[in-house]
Amino acid sequence: MQLVHLTDLHFGCEDKAALHAAKKYIAETKPDAVIVTGDISKDGLESELMAAGDWMRGLEAPVMLTPGNHDVPYYEMLGRLLYPWDRFERAAVGIQTEAWHTPLWSIVPINTARAWQFRFNWAQGEISRGQTAIAGAELQRAQEGALRIVITHHPLDWPNDAPIKGLTRGGLRGLEKLIDSGAELFLSGHLHFASARLVGTRALSVTSGTLSQRVRHEPCAFSVIRRPEPQVIETEVIHIVQGVCQSASTRRFTLAGLPHLDQPAEIHAQV
Repeated sequence: MQLVHLTDLHFGCEDKAALHAAKKYIAETKPDAVIVTGDISKDGLESELMAAGDWMRGLEAPVMLTPGNHDVPYYEMLGRLLYPWDRFERAAVGIQTEAWHTPLWSIVPINTARAWQFRFNWAQGEISRGQTAIAGAELQRAQEGALRIVITHHPLDWPNDAPIKGLTRGGLRGLEKLIDSGAELFLSGHLHFASARLVGTRALSVTSGTLSQRVRHEPCAFSVIRRPEPQVIETEVIHIVQGVCQSASTRRFTLAGLPHLDQPAEIHAQV
């Protein structure tokens, strides 16, 4: 199984060379699916969202999508209040946005973005108890041996070395509950930062870089997820430099919660 994880496309300030390189990589490697974890636009404009949707529909692989905080009408208070997700939903027609179950995986999306919040920084995420319970029940529908994946825009537990600081409300509680429900892999974005780290011994949390001009401390990037063995997840970070995809690092993780595993968790890293 091979999945390509893209995030933070930010159409409106997209990096056209990076998008072209990612599209070419997908056409050549033919992944089983592409997962996009939100912020497909810069300001939530109809034109930005539709351009992003057209680009995703043009990829030579099935696409799974969840929204981000930039995908609401970003500078339009009335739009945030009355129709926060209408434009996104129109742009996502023909793209998978609901839970997706196959013999290889169960991918469960959770919208951690909010049109508005009772806190100063609306860009930060939140996961409610209700969302957690619904996603946990969906994970229970996974076929035996399928990799159980939760996708969000905001990481539920922000990495300590992330280039921006923040907090996803309910994130740590939700992370624990979802792992108890069987989640093995968490994919997210928002940070414009590639990271992969174990959560205890039973799950792996992966964030990916951006394909926009809004880079933070690293070039445009995306991640590739592979499952070479039932108990092993491999993550590869792909940097895009001058329009060319370059492998930056590959890491292998063994999770105690995956099927047929009877040894402690360990990490193998290659750079």
